[in-house]
Amino acid sequence: MRGAFWALCSVLLVSAAQLLLRYAMLALPPVGDAWAFITAIRHASSGTVPLMLGLTCYAASMGCWYLALHRMALSKAYALLSLSYILVWGAALLLPGWEDRFSWQGLVGVGAIILGVLMIFRPARRQRNGQAPR
Repeated sequence: MRGAFWALCSVLLVSAAQLLLRYAMLALPPVGDAWAFITAIRHASSGTVPLMLGLTCYAASMGCWYLALHRMALSKAYALLSLSYILVWGAALLLPGWEDRFSWQGLVGVGAIILGVLMIFRPARRQRNGQAPR
C-alpha cells in the first residue's frame, strides 16, 4: 500500500509540473529567441517562478517514483502514472484563462484510462482450493 501512496504522490507532482511548465512557457518568451528567454529568466519575469516550481515538481516526482518502484510492481505503478493525463486534462478544462475546450474524444480517452487502471488493479480470482491462478 505504501507503494501506491508514493506512486500517487508522483502522479500529483508530475501533473502539477506539467501545468506549471505550460503556464511558464506561455508567460516567457520563446526559447528560440535565446537572448530574450535568458533575460526574462534573469530578471524574474512572471513565468520564472512557475518554471522553477515546475522543474522542482518534476524532480520531486522522480523521487516519489523511485520510492514507489521499490514498493510495488512496475506494471501497477506505471498504470497509475496514466492518471496524470486525467488530472492535467481536467485542470486544463477548469482553470480560468486556459481556453481548453471539452471534447468527447478526450472524455473517451479518460474513460479508457480509467478502465485500464481498473483492469490492472482488479483483485485476483481465487480458485476453489484457495490458490490464485497462474
